[in-house]
Amino acid sequence: MRNMHILIVEDEPIIAADLQDRLEQLDYTVTGVDTGEAALEHVQQSPPDLILMDVQLAGTLDGVDAAMLIRAEYDIPLIFLTSNSNDATFRRARLAEPSAFLSKPFRGRDLTFAIELALRSAALVASGPAPAAEPTLPEFPRGETAMLFQDRLFIKVKERLARIMLKDIIWVEADDYYCRVYTRNQKYLVTKTLKRFAKLLPTEAPFFRCHRSYLVNLQKVTSIGELYLFVGDQQLPVSRSKRSELIARINNL
Repeated sequence: MRNMHILIVEDEPIIAADLQDRLEQLDYTVTGVDTGEAALEHVQQSPPDLILMDVQLAGTLDGVDAAMLIRAEYDIPLIFLTSNSNDATFRRARLAEPSAFLSKPFRGRDLTFAIELALRSAALVASGPAPAAEPTLPEFPRGETAMLFQDRLFIKVKERLARIMLKDIIWVEADDYYCRVYTRNQKYLVTKTLKRFAKLLPTEAPFFRCHRSYLVNLQKVTSIGELYLFVGDQQLPVSRSKRSELIARINNL
C-alpha cells in the first residue's frame, strides 16, 4: 500500500506538518490544503487515493460539508480527524460514510492502521465483480452529477443513478454549494448551486424561483400569502419582488 497519494485537509499548521512528515516517512505522496473549498478543487483536479479530513475547518465549508460534496461525486476513502468527538458531531459526520474516525491527539500506530485498512478496503471493493451494466441509464460526462432526459432527471447518488420524474419534484432548496431536491417521499442531494440546477430544467416546465434559495413546482402550490406560499403543509418564502410574477405564472398554468 505504498506510493499512494493522500490528501490532508487540516487548518492547524503544526498538526498538518506533523501528519505530512509521518506519511512521507511511510513513502506516501502527500498534498496538504487547509480549507474545504481547496479540498474540493484539489479532488476535482487530481483525485487522491485517500483523504484525511479535519472535521472542524474554518471557512464556508467545514470538514463534514466538504466530505459530503466529495463523497457525492467520488468514491474516495476518507478518514475524519477530530478533537470534538461528541455524539452530535459523530452523527453528522457519519453521513459522509468515512472509513474511520481518529480523535486528536492520535498515536502514530493508530494513524498507520487506519490508513492501511481504509486503502485495503477500497482496493477490495475496486477489484470485486463489476456490477451488471444498466443499458437504460445514461452515460454522465465527467464532473456532471445531474442530467435532464426528456421528462426526468438522473442524479448521481454514490455509485448509482437515481431517477426523478420532473412532475414529482415539489421544491428545490439551495444549500451553499449544492441543493436539495424534495419529492413526496424522498430528498436528494445535488452537487450544483440552485442557479445551475435551475438551468437544467426545460423552460416550459412549471418551475419558478420564488426566492433566492427556493425553486418551486407551481403545480404543487396550494395557497399563496404575502411573503409565503404553501405546498401542502410546507411553507416556503416568496420574495416581495417575485409575488406578482408568481401569481401570473400560476394563472397561466
